Amino acid sequence: MGDAHCSISLCSLEQVLEGVAAASRAPEEYLKPVAKWLSQFHRDNQEAITRPLHGWRSAFDVNLSFGGPREVMNLTLAVAFLRGSCRQSLCVSARNLDLVWDLIYTALGSRHLSRPLCAPFRSAQGFLAVPLCSLLKDGNIDELFRLHVWLPDGHRGNDSFAIHSHQPLGQSWILAGEGIDHSYQVDESENAACSTHATYEIAWSDGKGRDAAYKTHQTYSIVQNTGTRVRATLTSSQAHSRDMTYTVPAGAFHTTKVAPETMHATLFFFDSHRGFTRRAPVLGPPDAQSFKQFRDPAGITAKMLVERVQLLRRWELLVQKGRHSAKTSELEFALVAFNDALSLCESSEEFPNPAYYRRLVLSELGNLNRRLGRYQKARDILEAVIAETEPSLQQIEMCGELGVVYRHMNLLDEAKRAFEMQYHTAKELGSEEAMCRAIGNLGMVNFHLSQRTLQLATKQLKERIERARQIRETSSRNGIDTKTDTGRLAFAATQEIVGHARLSLCHAAQGKTREAVASALASLNLSVDMEATQKDSTLIAFSRFFYGRALLLDGQCEEALKHFNPPGPSCTPAMAMCKEPSDEHRQYLEDLVNAGADMDLLDEQGYTALDYAAFSGDTASEALVLEGLRRKHSADPDIEDKLRQRHADARLRRRYRELFQEKMRPILLRHRGADALPKLRRVYAETLSAEPESGRIFDRLKFMRWPDFARHGELLRSSEIKTNHLTTSSVGTEADFVIFFSYRWINKDRAATSPDDANKTQYRRMKSAVEEFLKLHPTVDPETLGIWVDHTCVNQDDPMPGVNALPMILAQCNALISLVDDLYYTRAWCAIEAIMIQKLKRAYDIHLWYEQVATSPPDDSMVEHEARKWSLREGPLDVEITMADKRLTFEDDRPKVLFLERQSKLLA
Repeated sequence: MGDAHCSISLCSLEQVLEGVAAASRAPEEYLKPVAKWLSQFHRDNQEAITRPLHGWRSAFDVNLSFGGPREVMNLTLAVAFLRGSCRQSLCVSARNLDLVWDLIYTALGSRHLSRPLCAPFRSAQGFLAVPLCSLLKDGNIDELFRLHVWLPDGHRGNDSFAIHSHQPLGQSWILAGEGIDHSYQVDESENAACSTHATYEIAWSDGKGRDAAYKTHQTYSIVQNTGTRVRATLTSSQAHSRDMTYTVPAGAFHTTKVAPETMHATLFFFDSHRGFTRRAPVLGPPDAQSFKQFRDPAGITAKMLVERVQLLRRWELLVQKGRHSAKTSELEFALVAFNDALSLCESSEEFPNPAYYRRLVLSELGNLNRRLGRYQKARDILEAVIAETEPSLQQIEMCGELGVVYRHMNLLDEAKRAFEMQYHTAKELGSEEAMCRAIGNLGMVNFHLSQRTLQLATKQLKERIERARQIRETSSRNGIDTKTDTGRLAFAATQEIVGHARLSLCHAAQGKTREAVASALASLNLSVDMEATQKDSTLIAFSRFFYGRALLLDGQCEEALKHFNPPGPSCTPAMAMCKEPSDEHRQYLEDLVNAGADMDLLDEQGYTALDYAAFSGDTASEALVLEGLRRKHSADPDIEDKLRQRHADARLRRRYRELFQEKMRPILLRHRGADALPKLRRVYAETLSAEPESGRIFDRLKFMRWPDFARHGELLRSSEIKTNHLTTSSVGTEADFVIFFSYRWINKDRAATSPDDANKTQYRRMKSAVEEFLKLHPTVDPETLGIWVDHTCVNQDDPMPGVNALPMILAQCNALISLVDDLYYTRAWCAIEAIMIQKLKRAYDIHLWYEQVATSPPDDSMVEHEARKWSLREGPLDVEITMADKRLTFEDDRPKVLFLERQSKLLA
């Protein structure tokens, strides 16, 4: 449970502080305030005090300052927490490991230190080690905490001396990346022919002397052959990745392997209290004499290391988020996460081996664009990244993905070549998983190439199913202990599901209806079982289709329709076909339409089959879905007008995603400073100029200059004044700063053309808000200040382009001011604008958000709002605003508002 139960004593903190002082070489001005602060508990007779991690942190956050003392205490508390968790036999959860890492990162990466804490050295195993806490006893390690980082810098140690042991028990917590720990059984061997190694004794030098006593700060180490020959036998290999932990018993032989192009980081605790042996040799070549390892880190500092670890941890979270969203068919969120990961490794100078991690993300984006039906983009990405990649399992996977793209593009010969390359290379490398997927892909392309190859296709698909079963059985037999094992099981299940579904096609093509139904049912049952853990609604939708198709061939039309129209909200077979359009899938979609599949159904994201057809840009799929809707609603006399509107709305959603997520959002990610918004406005203006359809759908960023707004004395309708608008040539020249006003239309006269009342209350509030804002921000020039108010800046005679562009207009404004009153948050449009600015500010911290609130109640003798005084306060970032039960003047606007609510989630 970690922090909820781990209590840290005052005595433990004082002991750890001693070790931190030795390991970090912190100067006295860093250490004395910490020791003095801890000593106060003795004066207050609180020697026995214990607190959880957050309790100690809250206490010293108030009493210790940055610039040394706070950083030392951060390091002390991080170590004390891990130490205490081990002593109390408590698991350190992922959440608590994050807290520990945050303490270490803020300590070693602090910009407030006049002298850095801790210094790394190069281990004989190739990684860089940073001592965090060192307590020695009689020349041996009593307790030692280190940060271990394998950089993708070509250093992986001398492989001849890789197998080693430790005097104390060791425990490792994985911070980032993946390492494989190999364990060995080592036995003495008098037979020279049978021996694999000799044992070597180690000595350390700290520049003052060299002996077998451990040195926290080393200049070099040397190992000497003892003449004892041994035989080392590999007993187990276990992959470890982020948030996992493992132990190495005292005296046990092991080695950790990390791929040379990757980075791996761990926290390692050498703990003699849980196990200790005096003899802990290193294994080396039987006939060598000695080996010397210098500890020079080659200019790498602890601060540089923690920055790189932090970057990789951020990257891993984004990729993990993207993969989870992709598995659960939340493809828009997956696209956002992967693009963020790509931006991170492309824009951060300290990112380790960015080319390698960039290729990993591009591989994910290739897969995702294929699933979104954007085949040309997927093809371009995959062909480019495959050309950059050396032969490897990663390249094999990308070749398979490219083959699927070719198949969907009806380039069957190219697909077959890609799949054959995938299969043969996988066979050479001995990858069962890659062979399993490749043979199934070959089976499917042979099915499409010619009916004469049906027997071959059937054989290949059966081989895929059998290989998938073998992978599942092997993983289950060995036990499911790690994320890697779980991933292998999920992979195997997916391959078996797809194999059965495709095998049903081969059976059907040969007229074997009963076998087709049985294979498709096997696929569906497996996908339903997998749905409980994997949540891949698209996969189960495909399985539903193939089972329904087989039932149709067997004459069971009503039963088939139940699977074509599953209970919602969920992904339907029609949606699955629209997500990945191809000649094959368009034929299946036509079959669904003819069978009477319901095209009105919604999935978990609130999207329909028409939305997905529009997202993929496939006009033929759009036409088929529209035909399905036309048949269902044939009795409606206005059906054609309604279909045109629904079609337009679906295409709008596609344009929004392309413009904001793929063009504007990367600007916000890469340019976090003052230049972000001018660049954002330029990209927006250039896109609308270059893409006529976008220019028709979305309004430009318009504004009214503040001097003009103040002079007119009321809210003007769009037809009453010519607003300024930003073009590609005017960006940055007419308005350096733009304020967006979010307010409630308070005019209660239904015939009124103005949102304001007769007292011009909202106008006066806006004017007062700007005047106060300018006092709060004196660097904002009133002459180049722009004001965005919907009544003025959105064409009231043709408002839809302005409404469509609302999230993108708001994102380009520097500040939003909400004119809050008792009803503000009950109105849907006000709430959605507040949600948007809240998401933007949380995600990028570029924008400003203020609420203008009443500071005095209204006088009963005055008109509502008249006598109130108003002031600005910062908008609340910690309050969750929802759209539930929000009111609209026109209920027809609700689908638009709900769509904008979903898009606001993508802003972050």
